[in-house]
Amino acid sequence: MDRRKFETAISSAPSEEDRLAYFGAILARESGLGNGLILVGGSALEIYLTSAVYTSQDIDVVGARTAIRPILSKWGFAEARGRSHRIYWIKEGLGQVDLVGARDRSGLPARPWPTPYGSVMLGPVEYLIVRRLMRSTAERSPGLFRQAEALAIRYRKGLDWAHIRVMAKAENVLPLFDQLRKRVKGPQRRPHP
Repeated sequence: MDRRKFETAISSAPSEEDRLAYFGAILARESGLGNGLILVGGSALEIYLTSAVYTSQDIDVVGARTAIRPILSKWGFAEARGRSHRIYWIKEGLGQVDLVGARDRSGLPARPWPTPYGSVMLGPVEYLIVRRLMRSTAERSPGLFRQAEALAIRYRKGLDWAHIRVMAKAENVLPLFDQLRKRVKGPQRRPHP
């Protein structure tokens, strides 16, 4: 897909979270990575919760950089060095893309999210919940706990609560997990084998 078609596709998105999802799906297809490209972090959180609840400041992408970089360049993104000497890809009107790694290390499978351009893979909700609990503790932010709660309520039927508990214990946020679990009732899924 050339730059003009890409820009037309992205501008057709009815919402900010759809724009992110379209971007991820098109990039996955054009880079040839398919399900090997995953939107993670704040980008995934924004799609899961909608931009009315949370807006990401960048687009966090897991995937092979060598496959992604040429596509971003073709679409008019330019490399920029951040304060921590990290390389970002920036395009006026779309924001910055952060290539955060070659593979997802959350320990759970990514979830497909349908778009008119194919599915985009999103980082697992369970990992996002634990990250929000961790940040809520570190930043003493009830708002971050509420984001974890919103994710847990919205996706409670498919959550792996046992895995969330294990991650919460490892990250020393078990008291917040217990509080969250009490507030969010729903069927529990069996843990992964």
